[in-house]
Amino acid sequence: MVDEIMNIAYWQGGLVVADIYRRGPVFLAGDAAHQFFPAGGHGANTGLADSVDLGWKLAAVINGWAGPSLLDSYESERRPVALFNREMCLNLLEVFRRFTELARNGVGAELLTGFLEQESHQVSNLGIHCGQRYSTSPVICPEASQPPPWEWSRIVPSTWPGSRAPSVRLSNGVEVFDQLGVEFTLVDLSGENRGKALVQEAQQCGVPMTYLPISDDRVRAVWQRDLVLVRPDQHIAWRGNNAPDGWRALLGRIIGW
Repeated sequence: MVDEIMNIAYWQGGLVVADIYRRGPVFLAGDAAHQFFPAGGHGANTGLADSVDLGWKLAAVINGWAGPSLLDSYESERRPVALFNREMCLNLLEVFRRFTELARNGVGAELLTGFLEQESHQVSNLGIHCGQRYSTSPVICPEASQPPPWEWSRIVPSTWPGSRAPSVRLSNGVEVFDQLGVEFTLVDLSGENRGKALVQEAQQCGVPMTYLPISDDRVRAVWQRDLVLVRPDQHIAWRGNNAPDGWRALLGRIIGW
């Protein structure tokens, strides 16, 4: 039982996304960039991913090894995600509205239960929260082939450029993510150290990059290519089976020069 009400706070929700995420040295992130209703975790998860995306890019530019256009890619990567998640939040709000309306009009418990079971996919949505892809980002090296399908309820493991790197454990139980470097990491699954010279050249250009050779058939099967370049936010910047033509130009693209 409540003995005394000390204060009443009024809150008004919204479903809005800012038109721009950057003006000069000022960047918007989190609730400053988008406001959703607290339903399904869309607001919090979108805001956290904003911070991860912007954080490594700010650090790269401040530390002098990335170009200014890297910061411009923050909006091009994160705003489409916010617009998508706004609609997903609206989907869930509509479930709440319909349930309340049905219950108010005397619909029986068994029908309400069936209705909620039918809409349970709204909260079984790992693909929405963790399956973002930055395929159209200007600092991602695209591929001409057909992208893998995207699924609502799960993460589709793929190293398709712009996707988050797949989580795979090595045969000794160690998670690949735990082996990645702080900055860029070139994962070499070729078994022939094909990526070593690429990493050395990147380091000579001032791009901090960790070389990670892995000999594990399970990882190779999931990661799909012999050479996979992972960004600091664990999204894939580029992949291939051999050294690319114009490696320095590729580096310039992914770091915004």
